[in-house]
Amino acid sequence: MSKELTKKAVDMLLKGATLVSNPCPYCKGVRIIKDGNAFCANCGREAKEDKILQEEKPKEKIKEFSSLEKLDQKIKDLTDELQQEKDYTKQQQILKSINDIISIKEKLKKI
Repeated sequence: MSKELTKKAVDMLLKGATLVSNPCPYCKGVRIIKDGNAFCANCGREAKEDKILQEEKPKEKIKEFSSLEKLDQKIKDLTDELQQEKDYTKQQQILKSINDIISIKEKLKKI
């Protein structure tokens, strides 16, 4: 992940964006969404996600988390996924995503 993509991801999170639970369809990276536009913090691709977001939201009230708590949950989810993954290439992608999230968390803590 380039510094520019990391900065954009952090800026989006600070402006109220949220993490998307499913990974980027292109690179399996962490996606962030704001105003219906999803941004991959890994490859930088952007897409409209209105329909996907509506399908992802459970009908019950969603518990609000801080950005750091959401990042912690994403790391946990990716760790669980990594544990089940047998394909070496996919394992490397998951590890890269975890590393990217840790980098974002460190930058958020400095702010």
